[in-house]
Amino acid sequence: MQEVFIKKYWAEENILFYVHFQDGRAVRQIDVTPDKKIFLSKDHPHEGDASLFDHSIDDLQLDQKDFIAAEVFEKVWAKK
Repeated sequence: MQEVFIKKYWAEENILFYVHFQDGRAVRQIDVTPDKKIFLSKDHPHEGDASLFDHSIDDLQLDQKDFIAAEVFEKVWAKK
């Protein structure tokens, strides 16, 4: 199983996304806005307007700086 962790800022909506991918599919996601953090997973894929990314990681335009260590993701996830 290949695990990849990314951190990507979406300027248009002022949202910072942390996403954990397994074999190219999102399994956990954290949406960080100025007001709140939303924690999503395969078991909890929707909250309000937020949804777990449902496309392949290949659909994203990622730069090298977007890839993070698992520990970085887990530190944010632990603040759930």
